[in-house]
Amino acid sequence: MVYPVMQRRGFGQWVAAAAAAAAWPSWGQEVRKPYLADMHSHYGMFMPRPFGLDMAKHMRETGTTLLAWAVTDDHRWISNSPRGWQQTRQPQPGELWESFQKRLADNQAKLQGWGLAKALVPADVDAALAGEPRIVLATEAANFLEGDPARVAQAHAWGVRHMQMVHFIHGPLGDHQTAEPRHGGLAPAGAKVIAACKQHGIVVDLAHSTAAFVDGALDASDAAMVWSHSWISPQGGNWQDPGYIARSLSLASARKIAARGGAVGLWSVRVNRDPAYPVHNVKTFADEMLRMADLVGPEHVAFGTDMEGAGSGPILHNYADLRDVADNLVQRGVAQATLHAIFIGNYARILKAAMHGASTT
Repeated sequence: MVYPVMQRRGFGQWVAAAAAAAAWPSWGQEVRKPYLADMHSHYGMFMPRPFGLDMAKHMRETGTTLLAWAVTDDHRWISNSPRGWQQTRQPQPGELWESFQKRLADNQAKLQGWGLAKALVPADVDAALAGEPRIVLATEAANFLEGDPARVAQAHAWGVRHMQMVHFIHGPLGDHQTAEPRHGGLAPAGAKVIAACKQHGIVVDLAHSTAAFVDGALDASDAAMVWSHSWISPQGGNWQDPGYIARSLSLASARKIAARGGAVGLWSVRVNRDPAYPVHNVKTFADEMLRMADLVGPEHVAFGTDMEGAGSGPILHNYADLRDVADNLVQRGVAQATLHAIFIGNYARILKAAMHGASTT
């Protein structure tokens, strides 16, 4: 949506005052239960908000206490096409590293302004499980490493605890779903980055990677990994399919991730005129969460909404909408232990295991 320019001085001053009021901290505000986690979100990063946003207040009001905030690293080198996002130019040496640091700093400043603490150690995850909001600083792709696994240590020092390997541009770590494969799956540099992530206590996110990449990653490390966002289709897709098909995860790959102790997240992309695509509204989002739990086990399913990155007309616009999904599931009489696992427990378990540097096998 394109917002109109505010031209009248009086109205502009009123907007500024409203934004300032919205930014007051929400100390003492009760947090809604049961608590929720999201393995992949850009909420609050991109969309203009003339009335401001108090992310901490929004998280408390909706009970979203563990949120992986994904910082993209290849935005300058891609553009949207009829087939979805595609690479339009090749980054020069050093460009990705420099660009990522700037974007990371901008987003860190937003978190500081909202007074939101990052999840850095297992005790922070426990705090989220107890109802105190925490942000997991995540990356959407590790292109910014430019193939150097030694840079994982610097990412950890910046606060990154969740790292997706690939996105929309070709890189040295391996193949992504929406372009012709070049590496045959996971590249040697990708295996080294995955090993460095385990060493430093960072969750490996396989979203956007090819099935061959998934197999290579699971062979390269015994850590539990996540597929943070998309959906499970019977066979998955290939790079020549429409974007939402190409980006699907095959049931076979989903079960391999689950067998390692990982989790698969459901996104909020809306697709029209395809009866095979299962998610259209809050109710069918809840339906699909339960279908995924049947397919791979309730211990391996989580929310991965991709909010503000899910394209136009998404099923979920904010965390009040995700709360509606949770309420829908609660009203169905699903066992409390299952709901806790899906809502927050599965991601929290994987995140804590990574932070401890512990093997799950």
